[in-house]
Amino acid sequence: MNPALLITAAGPILGAIGLYGGIDWLFWSGIVIALLALFLNLASGILKAPVLPGLCVVVGAAAITPWYHGAGVGLLVWTALETAGEIVGLRKEGRL
Repeated sequence: MNPALLITAAGPILGAIGLYGGIDWLFWSGIVIALLALFLNLASGILKAPVLPGLCVVVGAAAITPWYHGAGVGLLVWTALETAGEIVGLRKEGRL
């Protein structure tokens, strides 16, 4: 399994378990991992401009109260979408 894919997928998985299980530290740990994955994608040049992640964060902050909780959910949604894209790309290349 691709280690980068595991790191990218860990954020939404842990965040969702923490959100729906009521485990706050697990939810915020998932957000930290998602932030780390976003930072690494920006720093490496894979993601040129964070327009779509920013849009997900803003929509989440507007839809869910408190705003910082919604922003975290938006970031987890973006990271889940990014993970799905990575899985599709790796499957097309035959590396998964």
